[in-house]
Amino acid sequence: MATAELSFEQAPPLSVPLRFFYGAPIFLFLAALLMMLRFDQVFVSRWTPQTLALTHLVTAGFMLQVMLGALFQLMPVAAGANLWRPHWLVWPVHVGSFAGALGLAWGFYASYGAWLAAGGVLLTLAVLVFMLASALALLRTPARGPTVSALRLAVLWLGVTVAIGLSMAAARGGYLGLEPLQWSQLHVAGGLVGWGGLLVAATAYLVVPMFQLTPAYPAWFSRAFAWALAGALVLGAAATHPLAWIPAVVMVMGFAVMTLDRQRRRRRAKTDLTLSLWRQAMSCVLLGGLLSLLVMLGENDPRISVAAGVLVLYGAFVSLIAGMLYKIVPFILWLFLQPRLSQVPPMTRMLNQPLMRWHWWVHSGGLVMAGLAAFWSPMGLGAGVAIGAASLLLLAQLMRVGRHAQRALATLSQPS
Repeated sequence: MATAELSFEQAPPLSVPLRFFYGAPIFLFLAALLMMLRFDQVFVSRWTPQTLALTHLVTAGFMLQVMLGALFQLMPVAAGANLWRPHWLVWPVHVGSFAGALGLAWGFYASYGAWLAAGGVLLTLAVLVFMLASALALLRTPARGPTVSALRLAVLWLGVTVAIGLSMAAARGGYLGLEPLQWSQLHVAGGLVGWGGLLVAATAYLVVPMFQLTPAYPAWFSRAFAWALAGALVLGAAATHPLAWIPAVVMVMGFAVMTLDRQRRRRRAKTDLTLSLWRQAMSCVLLGGLLSLLVMLGENDPRISVAAGVLVLYGAFVSLIAGMLYKIVPFILWLFLQPRLSQVPPMTRMLNQPLMRWHWWVHSGGLVMAGLAAFWSPMGLGAGVAIGAASLLLLAQLMRVGRHAQRALATLSQPS
């Protein structure tokens, strides 16, 4: 989709996506704090209460907040799917998802069924409200194309993931039998590959060519990828053997290869932090995918599973999301200022370049230490410190962009 086809005038009020974007780093900081306090537990297995709490702080907290905020912005602009009264809709969605993710993480950490149930119900209600509004908007939009298809499928898999997650939380809390716990593979695959992977693809078709000056994704690839990936997920869910998930993993790795190829062909030689974070994310998808394939083929060492989780969650998703925030937040503020000011400051001036470089090194150091912590857990303390610092640097940069826009607008009210 070309930039000219984007309907920027249909964007929601600034406060709608920004509240999600500004709140997301809080969850990343809490995850880092948990690493620092319980590094002896969070890196030894995927299934300890501390690891489950950490995982959901990243997925149901950091990732979901940014993804919901991005959808509020992306759906009307890129797909012509106007959400019903977004300035009203955002309140139950934001408050419910924020509080629900906190309650869910605390319920896992404390092994307290009531908190698990309360957090799961709040999160489910918030997502249900958003799903109903977004499904109606996506079904009514006349727009067609790869981005719209991927968005529709991503929202569908979000619902599947949350529904399974709620039943698993109820089972852990003693409110249901243990049968839903057998759906953990589908919950993970639906969340990371179905919801996360498809939303990343829908976003990448737009932001990679627009912000990184790359060639567009090939039409044959963008038209087929979302449907083929959804089919691979259905195959994995329908089969009972772990090998059935291999096609989905291979397809995600193929998306990473295609994205790296697009970036290799970019028209600008200079590399910025966003490009570096995207390349880091796609490299972690490939390495995490290889480790996941080892597990599916019978590798029983729990350290391999933990290392794969670190690479996919932090190395891929957190890196990619941070890279997108550094472009999307200044861009939507720049769009807001453009019709209101005669001289709009460039987007690059809204960010502190030295702080961005610090963020890159601290973020990358945290990734390396978290990966090593899967094999030597004391390294998790250093990972927590680094990731905590990276989350604060990210939040500081986003707040700086907001202050920059406020100062620019303040000049309108000053006497000439």
